[in-house]
Parts: sequence; C-alpha cells; structure tokens
Amino acid sequence: RRKKLKRLEFYQPNAARLCSVADVSPGPGEVCVRMAYTAISAGTERALLIGETNVAGDRNATPPAFPRVSGYSGSGVVESIGEGVTSVRPGDRVITYWGRHQQMNCFPESNVVRIESDEIDLKDAAFLFITTFSLAAVRKVRPELGESCMVMGLGLLGLFSVQYAVLSGALPVIAVDPKPERRALALQLGANAALDPTQPDFEAQIRALTHGKGADTVIEVTGVGAALNQALRCCTQFARVALLGCTRQPTTIDMYHDVHFPGISLIGAHTLARPNRESRPGCWTHRDDCRAALDYLAAKRLNIHDIISETHSPEEAPEIYARLTEGRDFPIGVVFDWNRLH
Repeated sequence: RRKKLKRLEFYQPNAARLCSVADVSPGPGEVCVRMAYTAISAGTERALLIGETNVAGDRNATPPAFPRVSGYSGSGVVESIGEGVTSVRPGDRVITYWGRHQQMNCFPESNVVRIESDEIDLKDAAFLFITTFSLAAVRKVRPELGESCMVMGLGLLGLFSVQYAVLSGALPVIAVDPKPERRALALQLGANAALDPTQPDFEAQIRALTHGKGADTVIEVTGVGAALNQALRCCTQFARVALLGCTRQPTTIDMYHDVHFPGISLIGAHTLARPNRESRPGCWTHRDDCRAALDYLAAKRLNIHDIISETHSPEEAPEIYARLTEGRDFPIGVVFDWNRLH
C-alpha cells in the first residue's frame, strides 16, 4: 500500500481540516519537494474558505465547489526528480509556487527555484513567492528616482510593497493603514512616513509630504472600493495606480474627476497578469521575479523575518482558519511548519 501524505483542505464553507491523500512521485519534467513551510496568503485563502466566487478571475457565477485547496507559496527540500529535470537535484533547498498546503508536492520544474545562499532561512523563503506579487505591482507603476509612492493597506502585500518601493528609489514612500502597529512596522521596514487614512486631514497630509501635488505612484492593496477612491483623490496629475488588492465586488469610481480628467493610469496588477516565458521591462515572469527576490533576500535588502508573526503545526489548521474566517484581526505573516507534524 502507498503511504499517505497530510494535506490541508477547506472541506465546506468556513471549515478546514487536515486529511490524508496518496503519496506523490515525479513524472517527466517534475520535481517532488518535501515541504518545510507553506505560507498563508490571507486574502486569497479567506476568499476560498468562505466560498467566494471571484477567485479564479473568470466571470463564472457558478457556486464554488468544495473541497478547495490552497498553499501556493512555500519552501522545502527536493525529494526526487523526474526525467529531464536539470535545474535542481535531490537535497537542494528550494522555493516553490502554485503548490498546496501538503507534506509533499510535485511541481513542474518551472515552479521550483533553487536557493543558492545557505544564509536564507526556509521559513523566510516560504513567503518569497508572495513577495513577487508586490514586486510585480511596483514594477508596473515604474517609480522613477525621487517620485513618491503611496502604499494603501499594510497587510502582507502592502508591507512587501513598501520595501520594493524603497528599493526602486521612490521617495517618499508613504505607508497607509488605520492600524498603528502596522504603520510602525512599515516605518521599521523603510517607509518614510506612515499615515492613518481615517484622519480628517489625511489628503492634506499626503500633499504636505509631496510638495503639495499628491502621490506620483500608488500601490492599492486593500481591495476596498472606498480606499481606492480615497487613494485616487490623493494622486497628482498623470499618477500611476497599481490595483494589487483584489476588489472582488463591483466598485464605483468617479471616472471623470478622479481618472479621466487628471490622466490617471489604473493598472491591473494581479500576479497572473505577467508574461509566461520572457520578461520585459516593467513586466517580469514569475521565475525571474523569484530569482530577483531571492537575491534581495540573500543581500539582506528584503526583510521577511520581521513580518512573520506566527508559526503553527498543520494540525492547528482548523483553529487558524476559524480565526481567518472571523476576519479583521488576523495576523500578517502566518506559516505552517510541516516538520511539526506528529
């Protein structure tokens, strides 16, 4: 009999469990990875967990089918490889993408990237693929040296966006969130200012930080229509706005006053809106962005460690996902440690 692996799944709306699935082995061109850590992507996983329809990106209104699985950003050690694989070998430490919260995953070779630096912690590396969502959004608004960048929303993607905006040369980088602890962390990670958008003089504060004109570039990460409208009112003429947050419900925008007349560019920044094979300026492949992020992490110019707030055994998943269902106070960086399984 084939041995069983453990996997997390959402077996019905608002409920998660650890279940057993058959062992996996690599086919031609595939890599089998024993997972060390898999990171929770709170926005996507909550949408999957509660039964949200708008997850895959199509307009299909069919009710979602359960069970549903996630766990697309992880790290681990190569267990075995299939015929034709050349970029990794058994024993290599790797980052992985588009996998599952599962003890062992089989990936196409293209979805596994070797970690070359021995100094990179596998727990930090589990979040690295998620960081590339933010990296792609910052690339798309193309901040020039000395241009301002406002990051709206300081969850996981927002805090990574702050760091990549700093690395891009944007100045000032303005971090925005109503939670004081998140604003404090953004400042620790390199933001030049951190503002509360609920303050009545918020727009005036943005203009004071940008020589009176407003933000040149914006990374909108909240996925909330009201926050997007607020961000648009803080833009300068010809500003570029990356829609990194997933506004999963229809949103009303004053297109004439807030977009058309000031010449604002609204840029779709879903991570799948990128080339599959060859990178080009402002729009890189997943694999090239992963390699760039690994280089920044190895050079200690990207901080993932301070964003990780909780590490759990997969056996604790039902409780963790119950907290995620409840919503607002879910921690920023939560990761499953597959070495903790009994």
